[in-house]
Amino acid sequence: MRVGVRFAVPILAGAACTSLGLSFKEPDIQLDHAVVRGIDLTGGNLDLVVNVQNPNNFTLHGTKLQLGLDVEGSHLGDLTYDSDFAVSQNGTTTLTLPLRFGWSGVGSAVRAALSYGDLPYQMKGQLTLALPGGLNQSVSFTHEGRVPLITRKAILSDH
Repeated sequence: MRVGVRFAVPILAGAACTSLGLSFKEPDIQLDHAVVRGIDLTGGNLDLVVNVQNPNNFTLHGTKLQLGLDVEGSHLGDLTYDSDFAVSQNGTTTLTLPLRFGWSGVGSAVRAALSYGDLPYQMKGQLTLALPGGLNQSVSFTHEGRVPLITRKAILSDH
C-alpha cells in the first residue's frame, strides 16, 4: 500500500496542475549582485540580491529559500529566507538576503573579491513553492559565476 501512496503524490500533483490548465516550469534563481554592509575584525555582513524569475503563466508563491554561498572554493555561509513572497506570471521578484560571515577560512577569498570589485561565487540551494491546489514543490538550484560586489559605506568598524 505504501508504494502506491508514494507514486500517487506526484501523479496527483501533476493532475492538479493539469486540471487547472497549468504546466509547471521551474523558476530560475540567480545572484544579481552582493552589497557589503559592513566588515569588522570577526567577519562581515553581505546583502545577496537574488532574482527569482517565473517562466509560468501563473503566479508562484515562495514559502522558503535556502542557499549556501562559496567564494573561490571557500564556504562563506548559509542562509534561510522563510518569509512568503510572490513572483507574478512571467515576472521576476528581487529578494535581498542578509548573510553574516566570519573571516575563518574565507579571509583571503573575500579580501581578494573586495579588491577586484566582483565576487566569484558558487551558490547552491532549494526553493520551496506553494502551488495552486495546495501542493508544495521544491526546486533545487546551483549557479556559479561572477557578480558585482558593491561597498555601501566605510568597511572597517570599531565593533
